[in-house]
Amino acid sequence: MPTSLKAEQWLYLLFVVTLPFATLPELAGYAGNVQIADVVLLVTGVVWLVLWLARKRRIVWSPAYIFLAAYAVAVTLSAIFSIRPEQSAVKLVGKFYLFAIVFLTINIVTSLDILKSVLRAWFIGSGILILLSLAGIAAFYLGLNDPNQNLVLHPIFGSLPPGRYPRIEGFFSYPSLLCNYLSLTATFLVLSVSMEWLSKRSAIAFGICLLVVDAFTLTPGLGGVFLAAGIFVWTKSERRIVGRLALSAGILVAALAFFAASVTLFSHTAEGNSVPLAAGEISRSHRAEAWRTSFQSFLQSPILGRGIDVPVADSRFIDPSGNHQLLTDAHNTYLSVLAETGAVGFVAFAALIVLIFAGLSRKVLLNHLSCAAAVILLIALIDACLYQGLTGSYEDTRHLWVLFGVALAMIKITDTSLTENDINIVNV
Repeated sequence: MPTSLKAEQWLYLLFVVTLPFATLPELAGYAGNVQIADVVLLVTGVVWLVLWLARKRRIVWSPAYIFLAAYAVAVTLSAIFSIRPEQSAVKLVGKFYLFAIVFLTINIVTSLDILKSVLRAWFIGSGILILLSLAGIAAFYLGLNDPNQNLVLHPIFGSLPPGRYPRIEGFFSYPSLLCNYLSLTATFLVLSVSMEWLSKRSAIAFGICLLVVDAFTLTPGLGGVFLAAGIFVWTKSERRIVGRLALSAGILVAALAFFAASVTLFSHTAEGNSVPLAAGEISRSHRAEAWRTSFQSFLQSPILGRGIDVPVADSRFIDPSGNHQLLTDAHNTYLSVLAETGAVGFVAFAALIVLIFAGLSRKVLLNHLSCAAAVILLIALIDACLYQGLTGSYEDTRHLWVLFGVALAMIKITDTSLTENDINIVNV
């Protein structure tokens, strides 16, 4: 890390390092469970604010502030008119925390050198997470299969049949969150190689370990890995047929993963587990039922929603392990935002995503020197936000809002200060 970094920049790097350790430990706070990263970001914000009040820092302007303000108004109205105002009020604090992530990222990541340091900090945190997860996988097969002792294990099999295999959640609450985080890590690896900030050899070794851990999350989000890979090969391949085949394969695998999340693959019976598809039976999965009921929740409160952080789905089922389960989360980012904040919140949230896509796409269409970096960040958004958002509610995940901030910071940096000598993009 460069020694010229300022105090708030060092603190922000520490925040990035601690992001993947969400449950080590969770601290009870007013706004629910508080993570180590939350405390670090709070200190970072206080330091930046003090320096700004002392006129030693200035606010970096971004059009994103308008869209953040619109979304802030939407979630505030949703909380006020919530079916459970007290519960939504607590979540509202968490929403403004997410907005602070974007604001601080834009104002702290003001150069390519700082962005380089941010990605290195990301790899430090994710590298530790991956190594500990690999150790946990090995420990499982050596007999340590108690989630209370082997902390990277997910305690249940979910919609999968029980067996002698581990499901890895790392230090997140669910395997799907780990998969989402690792998807961003993979694209950041490619970005670092493209910017010549990381050697290909190191990236390949890191990437192999990442893919092993990611495979053990066993979530529908894994389809995004193939989708992202297919899009990347399509954009980089000099042979058109190779690129089209890669893109087609990526889309096909992603579609199959989404289909697998939409139907019941394994069901529990008195005789044991069965595979309905093998008997020609197609029934919607517990996720699909959560989608259906959350959309009904939206229809009941279409303008401002039912309220942030309130139950929006009602999916009851018996998992393949024989446990009775109840899902109250939409398990879909789009439906979750619709049901919780209504059309007003959804339009504001979608507008922010469109703004980021438009800014990155402009770099590509103008054949800007940051074209390769913009393409990779677009792929990250397509995978972790758009595609994985079909099977999981990720609108409140901290690492996704860091991605929003990094993308907006990259757009701002290259809009204002990039010259041909600032960056040397090479083929991966």
